Amino acid sequence: MGDPLHEELVLLLVDVQTAFLDAMVGDRARLETKLAKLVKLAALMDLPVVATLERPIESKGEPPDGLAPTARRIEKASFNAMAEPSLPAWLEETGRKAVAVAGAETDVCVLLTVEGLLAAGYRVHLLEDCVFSSTADVSAALGRMRQAGAVPTTLKTLAFELTGTVDRDAWPTAWRDALAADPSLFPEPDDLAPEL
Repeated sequence: MGDPLHEELVLLLVDVQTAFLDAMVGDRARLETKLAKLVKLAALMDLPVVATLERPIESKGEPPDGLAPTARRIEKASFNAMAEPSLPAWLEETGRKAVAVAGAETDVCVLLTVEGLLAAGYRVHLLEDCVFSSTADVSAALGRMRQAGAVPTTLKTLAFELTGTVDRDAWPTAWRDALAADPSLFPEPDDLAPEL
């Protein structure tokens, strides 16, 4: 069966920048809430986090406050972030083989990066409720990523897949200690519901 998912997974935040957030279709506040919960979940699970930023950063902006404050930052010009040598090198350094992907735009950089990750042999968990675009209908892009081999998932599903049990006494001590210090690191099930 291999290692538990939390030992294999990294989190990739693709171009979560103000210019893309300003242009997105949908509920920005809801998306930013989900992304903040995703970042907290990664902190709890001690998942390595990387954030790509599309150039020029001066006009496309930074991630909102609180999103990926400790993430490794990779600036990119390519729509497929795997075409930037620093991302494959960072992934190789982690030794992990699964990547949870969130960010923008679903039908451009997320799509092409997911295909790049799959071509490089990574397992991709596509957080469909944590990707966004300036295009209203991204069904073709989502279908293309699924067909290429990405595993469709949601923040809620990933959170419970990572923990594996409702019995927190069975969780690693580091997780329990982190939760004791900051209970918001693992939102309760109602907080993770698809509709906030």
